[in-house]
Amino acid sequence: MGIFFRGQEKYLNSVEWLSKNSIHLSEPAKCTPQEFEFLRHIVKDKRIVWLGENGHNIREHNMMKSKIIEFLHKEMDFTVLAFESGLAECFSANELKEEFTDEDFLKNAIYSLWATKENLPLFQLMKKSDLSLIGIDINPSSNPDLFVKFVQQLSSVVSEDAIEKIEYIEAGVYKWYYQLGQYKARRKKVPAEMLHEFAEFKEKASAVIGDLEASLHEEYVLRLENHELVRQFKIILRCLQNRLYFINHFHNNYRTYKKVREKRMKENLEWICQELYPNEKIIIWAHNLHIFKQYKTFTGFEPLGAIVSNKIKEQSYYLGLFMYEGEIHTDTGQPYKIEKPPKKSLEDYMHQVQSPALFTDFSQLEKNSGNKWIFTKTIFLESGTMPTLFVPRDQLDGALLVESVSPPEYLKRKKINKKT
Repeated sequence: MGIFFRGQEKYLNSVEWLSKNSIHLSEPAKCTPQEFEFLRHIVKDKRIVWLGENGHNIREHNMMKSKIIEFLHKEMDFTVLAFESGLAECFSANELKEEFTDEDFLKNAIYSLWATKENLPLFQLMKKSDLSLIGIDINPSSNPDLFVKFVQQLSSVVSEDAIEKIEYIEAGVYKWYYQLGQYKARRKKVPAEMLHEFAEFKEKASAVIGDLEASLHEEYVLRLENHELVRQFKIILRCLQNRLYFINHFHNNYRTYKKVREKRMKENLEWICQELYPNEKIIIWAHNLHIFKQYKTFTGFEPLGAIVSNKIKEQSYYLGLFMYEGEIHTDTGQPYKIEKPPKKSLEDYMHQVQSPALFTDFSQLEKNSGNKWIFTKTIFLESGTMPTLFVPRDQLDGALLVESVSPPEYLKRKKINKKT
């Protein structure tokens, strides 16, 4: 009996510590960017802020992240948003955003699972400000015409032959992404004749991209005095390299492709931070499982947040978003109810404080009896259903729990979505 009461006392002590050492926020629909003023002190010395989410297709997470981004941009001079979406598509949409309606800018840039009503204000902000969008992923995220349309704007310095070759690559990449993706999604064996045709495309695409790299590099060297053109040529070359990487690895088994995708996202992010935007402050939008900073599974998988350079880690603040109750959608649009988090899970501790949304900073903590769980193995529910062990302080610098969540309001939905 004494052990039970001592355990309960420790539990209540942890809840009391959280209540006193956390920031209580309004519910997401009513929360304003000004409520994140506390971040000014917490991330004042950081160049990079990572914003995770415990599953995609969560209306309230979209809302909270968009408001955090607005605060960081307007109040702390963060000027680049790096999204877990295609590098080519995000960059091209950003370059062409003046030609798009607000909705089309959003729909053309990122994966359709984030093309939602709640994210529209964020893209409206990017249209009217100097907040720039870039992608970090190698998977295609919108349509095969977007990157081509951007390159066509440079027809005075990019030859018609080069543009036609890029059109060929883009059409092929999207064709095979969807055709092979349908079999991968259903875990079905791809017909031998289809694999043969894909192998022929890979061989030809590799040669075409090699030719493009040579010709574009020659043009790039000739334009060195024009800094904007140099930047655009750098992006085109990077996008083509990503396409080749994607073509060569996409048909790997799921576990292998997951690792190589993470590795390339890491390389893309480091290139963005060090070469494309070496002097800018950057926000990263991705799933929690991409941003954990010391994570490694028993299969050897390590996420983007764990494998980036130590220099980037030192410049970073990692913030994970979590949820306690409600209903959300799978990546294929199927609704499901979140399971009740177990007692002494991260979600349970933060829920007991009874706030519509709660932020807790881990980065400045010294371990004591009230916050011991933050420094030891603790359960969280991945995507609201899968019990997963982690040490919160090892993986994140802070956590934001939204009490109740719901599905987003989609502006557009595609048949095939990217998987985390």
